[in-house]
Amino acid sequence: MNVFILTDLEGVDTVLTMDYVRTSKEEYAIGCRGLEKNINLATEACFKAGADRVFYLDAHGGGGNVDVANIDPRAEKCTLDQWEELLRSGQIDCQIELGAHARAGTINGFLDHTVSSSEFFTYKVNGVEMSELSLHALVCAAYNVPVIACTGDETVCAQSKEYIPEIYTAALKKAEGRNTAVRYENADQILSETIYEAVKNYKSVPCYPIKGAATVELTFYRTDMCENVYAICKDFATRTDARTLYREVPAVTGYADLRFW
Repeated sequence: MNVFILTDLEGVDTVLTMDYVRTSKEEYAIGCRGLEKNINLATEACFKAGADRVFYLDAHGGGGNVDVANIDPRAEKCTLDQWEELLRSGQIDCQIELGAHARAGTINGFLDHTVSSSEFFTYKVNGVEMSELSLHALVCAAYNVPVIACTGDETVCAQSKEYIPEIYTAALKKAEGRNTAVRYENADQILSETIYEAVKNYKSVPCYPIKGAATVELTFYRTDMCENVYAICKDFATRTDARTLYREVPAVTGYADLRFW
């Protein structure tokens, strides 16, 4: 049984303000060390629960947040392309969203956004507003891989159940508005116990329910942002208003089917 851990930085328990995700700030290093700790705790829990292999993707900002030397050597580092290839080749049984955050426009969602915090206002599939977790779950579902666990703040954990009611959740901190969070003292224990239970019972969590054709809509904050992306996707997308792009796909088979760039 193989587990894939897809990581982000905003939902890590030691990330408590915006400065922890800004590479120019001293706090960023604290956030990165926290991410490494979270990966290691999750890896240990996966193996205790019976995993044969554990893979992970350092996904925040395109990667470069963790030092491989600080990661449990049993965890196998992957790129985005390798993640999709593992899914296609049937080598993944379940996925964990580690350090997740709420979708754009969520009240009390710590550092809420969807893919781009500076440009994307709403991201919809089949008319449903997506989070990054649910976008990943769509891709996983194409290969019958369930997203079984979410770790992050209270809000993203609650929101993840809107998409997958049976998902296991580990709330490691509580947001105080968008830009500040308070860590729970027993965050490490919460993470370890939740991941263990999720992996032990991974067959009880269904895939995100989507089959067949899908519509994808992306609304930007400003019209010029929409214009810039439309210039590179007009062969397969339409512009439905000043700030929104629209496309249809026969099926979601990879992340490229959900993108406009």
